[in-house]
Amino acid sequence: MKKKKNYTITLLLAFFLGELGAHKFYTGDIVMGIIYLFSGGGCGILWLIDLIKICFNKFRTIDEQKLDGYNPVLGTIVFIILIALIITSLQALLKA
Repeated sequence: MKKKKNYTITLLLAFFLGELGAHKFYTGDIVMGIIYLFSGGGCGILWLIDLIKICFNKFRTIDEQKLDGYNPVLGTIVFIILIALIITSLQALLKA
């Protein structure tokens, strides 16, 4: 049995380096990691979907294992920060 991948590490990799596929490489999905690397996380869309899935413990590793050490408080905090960043970015775009 393979060692389970840590929830917090996966979440932080996805948040800070997700568009480069770091969380995909960490969880063993090398092919998707390369796709993320060359497409900017699927132009940010696939990265955003993965990040939301990780926040709410719906993300699975390449061998369909759940992430170890799920922390619902941390997931909720990161999700709220993500929403705040999206809203702030949209406001800045609308003012420009």
